[in-house]
Amino acid sequence: GKHRGGLGAVYEIELLEKSAEVFIFGERGKASPKGIAGGNNALPNVFSYQHEGKWNKPPMASKMLGIQLQKGERVRLETPGGGGWGRSIDRDLESRARDEALGYVTKSKVSSERVKP
Repeated sequence: GKHRGGLGAVYEIELLEKSAEVFIFGERGKASPKGIAGGNNALPNVFSYQHEGKWNKPPMASKMLGIQLQKGERVRLETPGGGGWGRSIDRDLESRARDEALGYVTKSKVSSERVKP
């Protein structure tokens, strides 16, 4: 938005024990934080886990039970930031460029919106 929403965080945890059963409890897996006054919505939570050398991204509900992991496998949670406030095209060019350079937004997202003259 004109004022970008707050930033999310990425947590990745490697299992150091022989095996474990993972339980995930969270919100925002389906309904992401909303933008206001024309601002874009944030992305939803993304949960993934590594099992037998492959990353799996199950559909995220608010709870997941009984995921079996072995030593060296990982779980990853990408949390949403906040939604934006105001229209993105009203954000000043310097702030948009800084957000893109820092990886807060993708170039395709910035470029797909018309820039206010």
